[in-house]
Amino acid sequence: MPEQDPTGYPPRLRTLIASALALSIPVLVGAAVSLALHPPGLAEGLAVLLFLALALLAELKPVPLEEDDLSTVSLAFVFILASVILFGWQEAVLVAAVSACAAQIAEKKPLVRTSFNTAVYALSAFAAAVPVFVLGPASGDPVTITTEALLGGAAFVAVNFAFISLAISFHQQMPVLPLLKEEVRLVGPAFAIQAFLAALAAALWTTDPRLLVLMAGPLFTVTLYQRSSLASRRATRDAHTDSLTLVGNNRAYELGLSMAMDAAYEEGRPLTLCLVDVDDFKQINDTYGHPLGDQVLVEIARLLRPENDCVGTFRFGGDEFAMILACGERQARAHIEALYARLASASFSHGAEAKVSVGIATYPSHADDVADLESAADSALYWAKLHGKNRFCAYSASVAEAQAPAELERRIERQARLRAAENLIRVVDAKDEYTGAHSERVALLVESIARQLELEDELVEQLKLAGRLHDLGKIAIPDRVLQKPGDLTPHEARQLAHHPQLGASLLDGMDIRPVDVWIKHHHEHWDGSGYPHGLAGEEIPFGSRLILVADAYDAITTDRSYRDAATPQQAVEELRKNAGTQFDPEIVAALQAHLEGLGVVTSEELAEVVVLRRRVA
Repeated sequence: MPEQDPTGYPPRLRTLIASALALSIPVLVGAAVSLALHPPGLAEGLAVLLFLALALLAELKPVPLEEDDLSTVSLAFVFILASVILFGWQEAVLVAAVSACAAQIAEKKPLVRTSFNTAVYALSAFAAAVPVFVLGPASGDPVTITTEALLGGAAFVAVNFAFISLAISFHQQMPVLPLLKEEVRLVGPAFAIQAFLAALAAALWTTDPRLLVLMAGPLFTVTLYQRSSLASRRATRDAHTDSLTLVGNNRAYELGLSMAMDAAYEEGRPLTLCLVDVDDFKQINDTYGHPLGDQVLVEIARLLRPENDCVGTFRFGGDEFAMILACGERQARAHIEALYARLASASFSHGAEAKVSVGIATYPSHADDVADLESAADSALYWAKLHGKNRFCAYSASVAEAQAPAELERRIERQARLRAAENLIRVVDAKDEYTGAHSERVALLVESIARQLELEDELVEQLKLAGRLHDLGKIAIPDRVLQKPGDLTPHEARQLAHHPQLGASLLDGMDIRPVDVWIKHHHEHWDGSGYPHGLAGEEIPFGSRLILVADAYDAITTDRSYRDAATPQQAVEELRKNAGTQFDPEIVAALQAHLEGLGVVTSEELAEVVVLRRRVA
């Protein structure tokens, strides 16, 4: 980071601002002097004021393209470019400068920024006049008007984009070329459309100034296009962004790793996957509380991105992150060592250290495809956790061999704990005389829905396990609450609503993520009205959404003391009615397709299948 002056601007940015001002002042003075010596007539003067008013109105209502206020586009470009063609460079430069300056002052922008943006607008308008200098006045000829609008628009955009991209580059210490490419990608199409609209405005004005009112429709269309484009990008970003840390989520990770692997293969270069696990994060949550724990995760996420080579940073959920690096093992080691240095010097919200373990695996040295690369990185991470934590490990054959006995022991212990959890869930089912084998029925239905969705076998098995254990937390709910035939009191309702979190906590330490996460959130609703955290839509883990549908279907089709069981058809109708509010519509549709394929199976028939499977087993 270069040394900054008291205003906070790096030296290169100050030089750029000074250059823009130095270049624009002669242009502005020349335009003002020229108009003073040769003032326009009354009609032309009023016309210029009209275009100035329209440009100022457009500047005050820019269309945002990104979250930050640097990424906006203004329809003032249309009226500035039309002014160049209709009146001349002097009028256009003043329209551009006055509209930009007035809008910046109205928005109470800092003086330096106001001066810079005004100067850039003036220079851009002057550049847009160059084609008019070469081709001469359009004199109402539509071909000349269109040519001057397109060439002038290109010159305006070139100067404007160059200055703005350089300013962002110098201020944020980023390469200028990617910023320039991104700027062209984001707003280039909008400026191209506006260049044609400027030609149309000039042509209408030369025909009959009153026809300018016809511009309202095209300008409104451009505004809608820009806002729709922003909404689409925001939706795409949100679908691939972790809501807490703002890095990529699990979906973005899977897509990013696959694309990065394809690119590495095509370009014949290495690719390194780094899996990062926060050490003893549960202890941070237990000691300092979940809000501070969440803030620590946010702070760690900020420290993960290396200065270069980073394809992406992602959070799987919980305390697990991943970095994809476009480099080999040696460079990856250097990046991870730098990460540990950043962690050691960082101040975290909970006032203590935050440590991580990292597993590293590189394509093609350690793996030939995505699945093997993930497996190798996971093995290296496990080795790092097993040998003291707060360290990193690069995958090797010796690591895999050294891990094998410990991994086998871990899996045996995990299976024993799972069997204990499954025994507890049988106790839960026995406590509620009205549900019986509810958990097993839900597990089978979860499996069937997952098969209907054509999910991978490993994921199906995880979902089935989560379905079997989803009510584990009810082991701590009093029998009088579980078996109460009437409405629950508010206190009893709160007790029951706590069971997803209790179930997840009982599974803590069993190494069955994401099963515990799915169980914790299986009462979240699609519209955000559920519990425990009020997650909505795709914020809710996919497994949780699937369990909720299966759980609800079985509950509706089961006899209770206060109502008879509904038919499968009635249950499906109830789920469909609440799809999009309580339930994920895609999962409800998959359940319906499954039941239709079976000729509509009732919960009692599912229970018979359970009994049959147990007898076979």
